[in-house]
Amino acid sequence: MTNPIWLKIHSAEYNTIYRWDANILLVMKISIRLLLLFIASSLLPIVGKSQTFDALCKQRVELGETPGMSVALYENGKVTFLSFGVSDLSTRELVTPKTLFEIGSITKTFTCSLLAAMVNTGEIELESNAINYLPSYFSLPVLNGKQITIEHLATARSGLPRLPNNLSPADESNPYIDFTEAKLVEALKTTKLTREPGSKYEYSNLGMGLLGYILAKKKSTTYSDLVQLHILTALKMKSTLVNGRKIEAKSAIGYVDNIPVKAWTWTDESVLVGTGGLISNAEDMITYLTAQLESDNTKLNAAFKLTHRERAMAGDTYQIGLGWHILNHRYIWHNGGTGGFRSFAGFDPVAKRAIVILTNSSEGADDLAFHWLDNSYLIKKLKPPFKVDVLKLREYEGHYEISPQFGITLSTEGESLMAQATGQQKLRIYPDGPDSFYYKQVDAKIVFSRATTGIVAGLTLIQGGENLNARKIK
Repeated sequence: MTNPIWLKIHSAEYNTIYRWDANILLVMKISIRLLLLFIASSLLPIVGKSQTFDALCKQRVELGETPGMSVALYENGKVTFLSFGVSDLSTRELVTPKTLFEIGSITKTFTCSLLAAMVNTGEIELESNAINYLPSYFSLPVLNGKQITIEHLATARSGLPRLPNNLSPADESNPYIDFTEAKLVEALKTTKLTREPGSKYEYSNLGMGLLGYILAKKKSTTYSDLVQLHILTALKMKSTLVNGRKIEAKSAIGYVDNIPVKAWTWTDESVLVGTGGLISNAEDMITYLTAQLESDNTKLNAAFKLTHRERAMAGDTYQIGLGWHILNHRYIWHNGGTGGFRSFAGFDPVAKRAIVILTNSSEGADDLAFHWLDNSYLIKKLKPPFKVDVLKLREYEGHYEISPQFGITLSTEGESLMAQATGQQKLRIYPDGPDSFYYKQVDAKIVFSRATTGIVAGLTLIQGGENLNARKIK
């Protein structure tokens, strides 16, 4: 028996872990609504070295990675905007620098900028226990006498889990809107820490959401008004706001495999808004990043500089500041993902360069952003489109048995072929050749086999060095 291989599929709605075995696939599925941190790792060899950066971005749209993309670059004191594709597949409205996108977890950097400003005025101390800033009806978990501090919350080292243990939204496509103060109190009261606060980095939407709640409580206001007053108004970011507030500008539609998904919205009662509630556009976001690079003596700039300071390691090559991640002690960045959007914001304080990439799909472009910041970083290889007629797709429909305990069901939805393994969510697979399809969510593919009569008779699932054969049983 070969050694098992653990693999992950990341999407805005699921974080699913698979365990491969030589004879059987055991599945452990954790369905969670989350704002994801997408670490740029395991990237494939560089392609298109001779291509300009705008050509590489345009290619992402042309090859169907995303319906639209909005890019802003800051270099040599100049801002350049690049816009590609459409914000809405039904109306075909073009993306512009003013098009609004959900920026997801980049919101965390705004939350920590608010924190830094309050630290500089003496209103909050990083080393203080977080419980000191909460109403009396709250309790926080403690492990081995170690309490959670404000700095632990801001650096993802609190020991709190990624998500609350009681996150059960009425509408799973809009997961945070009804997570109220009462639910936050319950979640924190019933959470058991598995590691001491301050001992290890582990990304936590719950922790950052709690921090945003604390800051708003300290100022006796809402998170929306707090970020508006201290950051957005100061920087004249007129198009950035909590998603759910009344807006005049047109927002892009988010998509998963070109299927529109519901926007993630928030109210003043949505207590985790500080973890990912903002929408913005390329114009405002490049303003935000260029402000990070300034060296004036304003209070806001002093707060920004405090957030950039390294606090701990977050991986082999990553460090963590207050909210911001730092790559190789130089490149400061964050990214975000909601149901149908991906975002990246990063800058190089040494070279005074900054980049924003916003997409209205579940496919991001972090690799392009890192490559632009430092061209030694690799970009992923894109597969050229291979068109398969809908009638041809229907030939693959049916159930394929790998073992009595595990199989894959193939079905068509419009012009798409969908694969659903036992106990797992349905995922689209994409053609890359005759009888050959691949997953975008993970490095795996399915190759179909035919009988001498030409009828599809089976498939081979290829992943992690394993070839698992399945016969079509119905």
